[in-house]
Amino acid sequence: MSKVMKLMLVFALVLGVTACSKNVKKDAGADANAYADGSEVQVVEELSVEEEDNSVLTVESVKLEPVYFAFNEYSLNAQSRKTLEDNASILKERGVNKIVIEGNCDDRGTISYNIVLGDKRAQEVKNYYIRLGVPAGNISVVSYGEEKPVCTESTDACWSENRRADTVVL
Repeated sequence: MSKVMKLMLVFALVLGVTACSKNVKKDAGADANAYADGSEVQVVEELSVEEEDNSVLTVESVKLEPVYFAFNEYSLNAQSRKTLEDNASILKERGVNKIVIEGNCDDRGTISYNIVLGDKRAQEVKNYYIRLGVPAGNISVVSYGEEKPVCTESTDACWSENRRADTVVL
């Protein structure tokens, strides 16, 4: 990816985060739970759920397996469907509300082609989760194309690790 494209991507991300933020300046004498404009601050406790064995479940403890794709493909094979069925069981059992499916590719092909292919992979995973009973409103998708490799060698084995869709719990 060219330096210009990387800078444009970073700028777009910063702009998006900035547009979604709210000014939280507070009046020195104001209530600790209110913004300067008088609206309430929503206090969110750390997410944790007591399980029967008294261990604590946190978002970080929900580990879902990635699914892998053949070269230039976005259809799910039998192993991928089994992995997604296991992941969906965990999501429903743990009551996870929000997930993001991240579509990824190896570094062969153009940047734009890999973004589209990564999106198709993520959409395919999303559609399968929906068929398995995960609510569509709980699932977002993003394509990273070739930008998030787990392996950087130029070998078939390495490329196969990068052709994947990750399910990330928010």
